[in-house]
Amino acid sequence: MSRIIVVTSGKGGVGKTTCTANLGMALAQRGHKVAVVDADFGLRNLDLLLGLENRIVYTAVEVLAGECRLEQALVRDKRQPNLVLLPAAQNRTKDSVSPEQMKKLVNALTKVFSYILISSKSEFIFIVL
Repeated sequence: MSRIIVVTSGKGGVGKTTCTANLGMALAQRGHKVAVVDADFGLRNLDLLLGLENRIVYTAVEVLAGECRLEQALVRDKRQPNLVLLPAAQNRTKDSVSPEQMKKLVNALTKVFSYILISSKSEFIFIVL
C-alpha cells in the first residue's frame, strides 16, 4: 500500500519544496520506491533542488492533456534509481490542474511507488485522495 504525503503550508517560502526533496531522497536511499510530485504549477523548483532541471521533457500538464504517457513525464535520477520526479509545468497557473486531475495522477503513481510526496503551492487545495 502506497503512502501519500502532501507537504503544504499557507505561506510561501517556508521550505515545502526543500522538505519534499530531502524526505524523498532519504526514503529512496532506504530502498523505497519514491515519486516526488511538484504541484507548484507556474513556479516549479523541485527539479532544481534535485538537480534534474535539464532532464525535463514532459510535465504533469502534458500527461493530463494526453500529449504523453505518465511514464514519459517521470524524470529519473541516475544517482538514485529509487527516486522519480513528476514536474509541474513552468508556464501554467495553479488552475491548470484541477483537484480531480491531481487525484488521477496520484492514483496512477500509487500502482508503482511506495511513497508519493507532493510539494504543493501554498494555496493549492487537494481533495481527499
